Amino acid sequence: MKTEAKAKINLFLEITGRLPNGYHTISTVMHQISLCDYVTLTETQTGKITITSDCDTMPLDERNIAYKCAALFFEAAGIENKGINIHIEKNIPMEAGLAGGSTDGAAVLKLLNEMFGSPFTVDELCKLGARTGADIPFCILGGTVLCEGIGEIMTPISPLPTCYILIAKGKEGVSTKWAYEQFDMMDDRKIVDNPMPELLECGDIDSICRAIYNCFELLVPSVAQIKDIMNKSGALGSMMSGSGTAVFGIFDSEEKMQAAYGKLKEKNISVFCCENR
Repeated sequence: MKTEAKAKINLFLEITGRLPNGYHTISTVMHQISLCDYVTLTETQTGKITITSDCDTMPLDERNIAYKCAALFFEAAGIENKGINIHIEKNIPMEAGLAGGSTDGAAVLKLLNEMFGSPFTVDELCKLGARTGADIPFCILGGTVLCEGIGEIMTPISPLPTCYILIAKGKEGVSTKWAYEQFDMMDDRKIVDNPMPELLECGDIDSICRAIYNCFELLVPSVAQIKDIMNKSGALGSMMSGSGTAVFGIFDSEEKMQAAYGKLKEKNISVFCCENR
């Protein structure tokens, strides 16, 4: 069984507080894009969970989110694992803020649920996924979603209007753990209100692009070069996604997106074109 595991971008991301248990509360709008990994499950009769991949920098053991999701599925469903191999064809950059690991885990949960007769509803699968990663419920649901609380309160909202999305990532990577640790050391700051759900409802792409925001972006000054290239090539807006370090640019024409693509490739920056229809 094979499926796409799609990446996400954050059209808006603000940290709204910190709970006594150390978790952070957020207000974010996540939007699924066409950039994706491909996840294939194969029954092996080995009694083990194994992972293979074309990516030589990804852990292929119990540290992998896909492995954790598979183990959790069998435990929660009360199903004996007679052997499953998870093959991940990796296209989404790692440590990029694009939910590359989470979307692979979500794909594993959805495939296993289908493979074993759907013991869980979509809502139950989302709750199960949340035990492994905060982005997994969104990756299961997809679309465009307002996520609040620690990410578990999800409200589907109007999608991003038709546009072209360019994803670019330099060599620098940032772990989510590091980003939150650095954020916690920042001085007192005013929380920015999230206008994105209302703007998406109106559907004006220019207003949406003027309002994109990410509270983590100041922590990663290296993204400025990528943003500058995108903006000078005609992007309506550009912003770092998630905890970084990938940057997305939103364009109103394929020609402008391709112009930015070429300039970024000249700088040896990894870049990906996405259509949003």
